This record gives sequence, C-alpha cells and structure tokens, in this order.
Amino acid sequence: MDADEVMRRYAGGDDAAFDELYAALSPRLYSFCVRLAGRNGDAEDLFQDAFLKLHRSRATYLSGASALHWAFAIVRSTHLDRLRRRTRRPEKLVASTDEVLGAIFEGAGSPESDLHAETLARIVEQELQRMSEKNRSAYILLKIEGLSAIEAAAVLGTTGDAVKQRAFRAYEALREALSRAGWKQVTRA
Repeated sequence: MDADEVMRRYAGGDDAAFDELYAALSPRLYSFCVRLAGRNGDAEDLFQDAFLKLHRSRATYLSGASALHWAFAIVRSTHLDRLRRRTRRPEKLVASTDEVLGAIFEGAGSPESDLHAETLARIVEQELQRMSEKNRSAYILLKIEGLSAIEAAAVLGTTGDAVKQRAFRAYEALREALSRAGWKQVTRA
C-alpha cells in the first residue's frame, strides 16, 4: 500500500481512504510520538491530536509529497504546540519510562540480557528527554525513523547540515550519558 497515493486520495475527499492511511502511517507516527513525548499517556494524546490535525489539514497536502514526512511534520508541530502550552501553564510531570520500556522489551531474550537492554534503554530515554527538542527530533528522525538528512530537514524546516549537526550533538550526549553510567563499549548509533 503506497501511503502517498492513499494520502492523495484522502486529500482529494475520499473519506474511505482514511482507514488505509491510518494503517499505513500509524505505526511509525505512534513510535515517533512515544519518542518525542516520552510517556505513553502523553504519546497517545499527541498521536490523537496529530491525526486530528492531519485530518483537518488534509486539503493542504501537496500531491507528490511524501505523506510520511508531511505527517512527521504535523506530529512535531503538534508536539511543539503542546510544549508551548505546558510552559505557559506548567504542571508537575513525573519522568517515568516504565510503560515504554515494558512495551519495547516485553518477552525479549534471557532475563540477564533483558535487564541490560532495559537499563540501556532507560538511560537513552532519559537522556533524550533531557536534550533540546531540536536535537532530539533530529536524532529520532535520522537514527530511529531512518530518514535521510534532507528528508529530516524538510520535516524540521531547516537544512540537511543543521540536521546532521543536531543529530551529532544528540549522539554525543547519549554517548556521554552511557559512559557516565559505566557502559565502556559504546558503538556509533
């Protein structure tokens, strides 16, 4: 199923294409939401808000553009809006990654390897939440979502070089956090 073609149909008024579009985009968008928001509850809210925005702005979709990249940009924009609202009305947040880690590592490998993987993932998740939104978004889009620097730049509204620099800063921060936690062998992400 070609998400770009389905998005073109949906943008053109074919409401029946929504289910196909949702099936095509939701796994990657939800993963992006979890990594941006950090907590499953926030990620689910972000995901729903972003899909609502996607629906409302479907007429602005340019035929021929990547539907996934357009949707990533909507998710990021929605996330930034939520961050701005939160800074205007701060609320006490509890930094917990247990739900995310539980979903990621449920049933994987031996108990010892699961414990090591969970510890590693917790350190990475905490460091991602500490870094600037620009660096975090660049890293996620390049290293986790697999976009090229040019594709990520289109989502983030910047240049490919800026995306590479931001992702490198994020990588270095992650590497330093893992080193502080005692992980001696850190390979390039």
